[in-house]
Amino acid sequence: MTKPLIIELRANENAGRDPNRNVPWTPDELAADIAACCEAGASITHYHGRTIDGAPAHDPETYAAIAREVRSRCDILLAPSLANTPGASAQQRIANLAPGFGSADFLAIEPGSVCMDLYDWESHAFRSTDRLFLNTTETVTFMADTARSARLMPYVTSFNVSWTRALHALIDAGIIQPPFPLLFVTGGPGFLAAHPGSIEGLQAHLTFLGALPGVEWLVCCHGASVLAMAEYAIAQGGHVAIGLGDHPYEELGLPTNADLVRHVAELGRRYGREPARPAWVKALFTPTDQQV
Repeated sequence: MTKPLIIELRANENAGRDPNRNVPWTPDELAADIAACCEAGASITHYHGRTIDGAPAHDPETYAAIAREVRSRCDILLAPSLANTPGASAQQRIANLAPGFGSADFLAIEPGSVCMDLYDWESHAFRSTDRLFLNTTETVTFMADTARSARLMPYVTSFNVSWTRALHALIDAGIIQPPFPLLFVTGGPGFLAAHPGSIEGLQAHLTFLGALPGVEWLVCCHGASVLAMAEYAIAQGGHVAIGLGDHPYEELGLPTNADLVRHVAELGRRYGREPARPAWVKALFTPTDQQV
C-alpha cells in the first residue's frame, strides 16, 4: 500500500487580508475554514488566535473557543501556535493552551534559535531589526517534557540544517523520541531565517536528516508558494503543509485554504497517495506508551 499523504493546513499565521480576503481570523471563521479543509484532505491544522480585526490573540479563551468550534465540525488534529511573544518565558509561551492542554493534540517543539527580521528587497531595508526567536536547549527540554506529561504528540520544526542536526542530538540524549512529524520550514525571498523555498533548500535538510524511523517530514514555505517543492516532497515520500498563513497565492486567483488543500491532494493522487485521515495520523504519532 502506498503511504498516505499528510496534508497540514497552515490556516492564518499572522497574515492580513490584502490581497486575499479568505484568511480566517475569528474562532468561527477558523472552524468553518478548517472543517472545509479537513473534508478536502487535511489531517493536521496549525493556526494562530486572532481578534475580529486580525490582531494577535494569545489568551487561552480564544484557543479554547477555536478548539471547541473545530471539534464540533470535524476530527482534524490540532497543532496550535504557542504564545510566542517577544521575551516570553517557556511557561508563558504555553499559557494560551492552559489549563489542561485540552485545546491541542500536538505541542510545538522548536530545536533552535533564529533571527526573524524580514527583508524588503524593493526598499533595500529590513522591516525590523530586533526579532529574535530564542529556543534554548532548556526551553526545548521543557517543551518535550510538557508534551509527555500532558499526553500531547510532539510536533517538531526545523528552519535550517543546524536545527536538523540538533534534532539528532536531542534524540540521542533522550530529550525527544519518535514518533513525531517534522516540519521543514522554508522561506520566500524576504524570510531569511529559513532555508530558501526551493528543492535545493529542502534537499539540504534531507541530506542531514538521514533515516530516522518514526519521523515523517513535511515541508512548508513562509512568504512564497510551497508548490514548487510539493510535488518533489510527495515523490520522495514526504508530506506537505500549505495555507494562506504562509502565502496569499495571488497567482492561483486568490484561493481559499480548502482550494489549496484540494490542489495538494490532487498532486498526491498522481503518485498514488491518497490524503491521510486524522485517525491514521493520530495512530501514527501517538507514543507507544500512550496507545490504548
